[in-house]
Amino acid sequence: MVSEKLEAKLNELLNGEMEAHHVYTQAAAWASAHKFEGVTKFLLGHAKEEMGHMLKFFEFLDDLGAQIALHGHQRPVISAGNVRELFLRIQEEERKVTAHIVEAITLARAENSFETDSFLEWFSREQHEEEKLCRKILDRIDLIGEGPHTAYFIDKELGSLAA
Repeated sequence: MVSEKLEAKLNELLNGEMEAHHVYTQAAAWASAHKFEGVTKFLLGHAKEEMGHMLKFFEFLDDLGAQIALHGHQRPVISAGNVRELFLRIQEEERKVTAHIVEAITLARAENSFETDSFLEWFSREQHEEEKLCRKILDRIDLIGEGPHTAYFIDKELGSLAA
């Protein structure tokens, strides 16, 4: 059993993962519309991963006997002029998720909810990996640079990361 405050925070995280799923899916739609097959494949893979994270929160809340509260989500706005801008938007989303995870861990520890703290440790490590991946992708995009075939090489590189 967790407090109402911690239950609300866990539901916020569940909905945040659903929102992240929507962001990745909408980003994939942007990539598809711009003919980036590799980027689309990469982003759809991450959209599925975010849905899996949401289901982990669902199952954890259910195991606790807590009330599960799904919220409606607005369509994310993905305005990017290029793939680099797209991944800056994704990086922003990942940083937002990380901040919410840290808030939840802080609350779980303050309430001595060791079970919740242990559960959230996995998400903390996962967010570290997600942010590292965003930095790695942005670094690769910067290394590829600008030129007539930049879009092709970026798409190919991200397609290889999806595999």
